[in-house]
Amino acid sequence: MDKERISYLFKKYVDRTASLSEKDELMQYIHTAPEDEIESLLETVYQSPDFNEEIFTVVQRTKMLRAILPTNSQEYAAQDRKRTFLKRSGVLKFTAVAALLLITLTISFLFYLDNIKTADTEMVQQDALLNILPGKDKATLALADGTLIYLNEIQEGEIAEQHGVRITKTEDGQLHYYIQASDNQTQNRDEAETIYHTITTPKGGQYQVLLPDGTKVWLNAASSLKYPPLFSKTERRVELIGEGYFEVAQNILSPFIVETKNQSVRVLGTHFNINAYDDRGNTETTLLEGSVMIDYINSSKKLTSRTLKPSEQAILNDHHKLAVKKVDISSAIAWKNGLFYFENTPVEQVLAEFSRWYNFDFEFEGDVPAINLWGSVYRNVNASEALEILHYFNLKYRLIKDTGEESSWKVVVSNL
Repeated sequence: MDKERISYLFKKYVDRTASLSEKDELMQYIHTAPEDEIESLLETVYQSPDFNEEIFTVVQRTKMLRAILPTNSQEYAAQDRKRTFLKRSGVLKFTAVAALLLITLTISFLFYLDNIKTADTEMVQQDALLNILPGKDKATLALADGTLIYLNEIQEGEIAEQHGVRITKTEDGQLHYYIQASDNQTQNRDEAETIYHTITTPKGGQYQVLLPDGTKVWLNAASSLKYPPLFSKTERRVELIGEGYFEVAQNILSPFIVETKNQSVRVLGTHFNINAYDDRGNTETTLLEGSVMIDYINSSKKLTSRTLKPSEQAILNDHHKLAVKKVDISSAIAWKNGLFYFENTPVEQVLAEFSRWYNFDFEFEGDVPAINLWGSVYRNVNASEALEILHYFNLKYRLIKDTGEESSWKVVVSNL
């Protein structure tokens, strides 16, 4: 191994920035290289100005030297004082033997501490991963008057009644809207058509809603749906952020319209999925049955429409360009059926899905690996089991406490 490489490895090791592979490379060198070569190279490293000034202060070097050399010797104490003075003048020189002994013992001690710390850290991280549980039915319902209802905290039964619409939570945790007959039905309808409710799922949450027209909606994690408690007779319009799967009740006189950031989808009665998370960049609309019309502003700033057929997926990017392709529809709605499904999926997108479901943040150490993943993971397993998929693609990860939230973790991923 050349001098530049060992100098680089040793400096990174002591200032605590070396990767696991770099640490292994350094330790293999120390255990196999001839003593005179180690002595020469390590002395060179220790005597370098960057190492002396940036890694150890004069006081720190003096303390380490006292731990190695006799402490009851006045001669050594005087030499220590002299070294301190001379270092300030830029001419401090340790003997090769002292430098070798000091550095080797320092490495051995740090390596020993690293082993203990790594073992402890791995245990803490493993426990933390086991405690990062999968998401569950959890959402907040915001009524038109500003009332917030935490749906996972209330019992089944009637939640509220407004403008002739009764809202209930079923035994299996779904939110249902029912239209009630009343003497003031016309007035109630007019009022209900002009107000909105919003159901919002957090990270680590999902929820199902049965709207007043009989349309069923499944909301994925970190998503929201805004809708009137009673639709008008001419259209049924809702607003989606995030991801939702829709089974729209048929009504040829009142089209169902789903608005997202960059498009709107018009249907009469059909099954489809929309993925419109901001961090994806694209809005993906996948049709299972029936037909839908996608309205969007194209790159020429003109309103454009495109009709989808079953098993087709429309992908609208941030530049307002739309592409349509045939897809395996089971992959698009895997989340609804309790599964993560990855097919040539960029690793960043995989981590984003895990992050939303397990409620953790993530980042990459260095550049984002140019790796696409294949495979499937059940959504009912804990984070430890889900993240195992990364190991199959030679990706490593570790946990750090997320300073942004007191009880959250951040997953740091690398392919080093």
